[in-house]
Amino acid sequence: MKVSKEIKILRELFDYKQDELADILGVSVDSINRWENDTVDIEERNLELLYGFAYKKKFNINKIYEQIIIENLSKLKLVPLFHGAKSKINFPISFSKNNNDFGVGFYLGDNFEQASTYISNSYSKYVYSFCLDIDELNVIEYEVSLEWMLTIAYFRGWLSKYKDNKKIKSFVKRVSECDVVIAPIADNRMFDIISEFINGTITDEQCQHSLAATNLGKQYVLKSELALTKLSLVKEHYLCEEEKNSYKHKRLDAMNLNYDKVKLAYIEYRGKGRYIDEILK
Repeated sequence: MKVSKEIKILRELFDYKQDELADILGVSVDSINRWENDTVDIEERNLELLYGFAYKKKFNINKIYEQIIIENLSKLKLVPLFHGAKSKINFPISFSKNNNDFGVGFYLGDNFEQASTYISNSYSKYVYSFCLDIDELNVIEYEVSLEWMLTIAYFRGWLSKYKDNKKIKSFVKRVSECDVVIAPIADNRMFDIISEFINGTITDEQCQHSLAATNLGKQYVLKSELALTKLSLVKEHYLCEEEKNSYKHKRLDAMNLNYDKVKLAYIEYRGKGRYIDEILK
């Protein structure tokens, strides 16, 4: 991983000479010089020192870069996207396994925080920013809706009982023919809610309003090889241990808040709407 820009920014921001920054990080001046001139990649243990130092100084390198990336790409009419990887990405990018929200694809989110939160309980410390040229791609976009719920349920393998239903077949065909799916991000709690709907425990309205209460941002799912050719890596980001822990806490806080919202939706929409057997009869 190259960190020349990060070191130049830190040295200028805090008015450090190379030897002063080397002393603070506990590395050699030669190391600082090589990293600043991009002659070698920095090792992960030294990434931790560098990013950890900046974070303790209240300078969040990653958030600054997120803002810059979003601003620059927006001017170019490109879509900025982020991928939290539970293991380092190998290039060229390959598609995910089948049992994700929309089947095989490459999954990205529209904000850095969500991507970071996604890996906060894993061993990984890497988030990748990309840009997507969405022009000339066949894109379908979902809001929280019955079709979105049933499509996720199908690709998660929960609708075997209804696999020959005409509605389900049309939903699956739509996804299979597109290049990119844009949809609300679903977490484990949302999967539990959809599962309750599929099992006939709650109605479509209870399910839909409960899911709408949890807003995790949008995910972009690249479904075709053409879409992959329109995706370019912008930057590899490293989360120091302290920053990663902050996302763990945010994740817990969000889960607690969303759980309360879901309980309220269950109560407010009890008895309203239809059960799945009524919809797919």
